[in-house]
Amino acid sequence: MDKVSVIIPNYNHARFLKKRIESVLMQSVKPAEIIILDDCSTDGSKDLINQYRDHTLVSHIIINDKNSGSPFKQWQKGILHATGDWIWIAESDDYAEQEFLKEMLTLANKYQRAGLLYCDSAIVEGDTVQSESFATIKNRKLNTDRWSNTYTEQGIKELIDYLMLDGTINNTSAVLFKASLLKSFAVDELPLRYIGDKFVFCRVLLKSDIAYSPLILNYYQSGGGKPKHTTDYFQYAFEQYLILDWMLRNANFIDVQLQKKFIRQNIQIAFLKHPFKRWGQYLVMMRSNFSLFLMVIQINFKRSFIKIDS
Repeated sequence: MDKVSVIIPNYNHARFLKKRIESVLMQSVKPAEIIILDDCSTDGSKDLINQYRDHTLVSHIIINDKNSGSPFKQWQKGILHATGDWIWIAESDDYAEQEFLKEMLTLANKYQRAGLLYCDSAIVEGDTVQSESFATIKNRKLNTDRWSNTYTEQGIKELIDYLMLDGTINNTSAVLFKASLLKSFAVDELPLRYIGDKFVFCRVLLKSDIAYSPLILNYYQSGGGKPKHTTDYFQYAFEQYLILDWMLRNANFIDVQLQKKFIRQNIQIAFLKHPFKRWGQYLVMMRSNFSLFLMVIQINFKRSFIKIDS
């Protein structure tokens, strides 16, 4: 059976961390190794992590002396240390059912062209599991039953139909990546704080298929202190711009209509709000792709009478 490396990147999640680590250790199919990283936490996380130093499955514990400023820099550090065939980035405030790895490896065996495998996730607020899973929410929003069933799809088709526009992989903790694909690029290549996971999904799906299980085997902690792009609309829009620009330069399937739809759904910017404060990011956008920047301006100024808190 293929070997799985588990990366647990932590920053100030001491409240959730023990449950996360134990949910990895208790998998019915054991990982080959666990790599725990701490980004200079100040909440007692380090003491908890150090309790696992002598565990036979823990291959590396890496504790930063200075905060890196990006969870995706931590991802990259863990990926470089990983030796397995597959990589599970198990975010430190989430947790999993014992059968998560078993189900993902079953998918891997059945759909051998897939380099990204994922399952449905329950949403947790504190200690309370919400009644609707991500599958229920996506099915209703997109008027489909797609996430009620197992499926596999070509990566590029998944990008065009769902992921680029709607971000339909909701939580990295629910994903298993083929290690060779993750190691083929730097996951922290773009300066992303919030949606570096979307960039990673796009990069992987440019090279492989995707497979999905409707089983709820992952638990996403929505109240765990994750960065919330919903309260920083401009930074979210800026990061979506960087991803779209990268895709335009490196993928040949994005036509003008898809660009416009992507901008309308994901790059909502009130250009007259805080123009001097945002000048540095506007300059980055202009320099990277001036024609795309003009398209973003044109589409967003059509919204000039719509109040968008961005």
